[in-house]
Amino acid sequence: MDRSKISQALAKAIAYKQCGKEADAEKWARELIALLELARILKG
Repeated sequence: MDRSKISQALAKAIAYKQCGKEADAEKWARELIALLELARILKG
């Protein structure tokens, strides 16, 4: 599990959401979900 990548994806999803860039926020949210699934935190 790469915690730095998970942290980065979360931070970017939040930052893009806060500045109104919905498409970018959704992209990073999907990346976050994929990373959490790889870490077996979420089941895909």
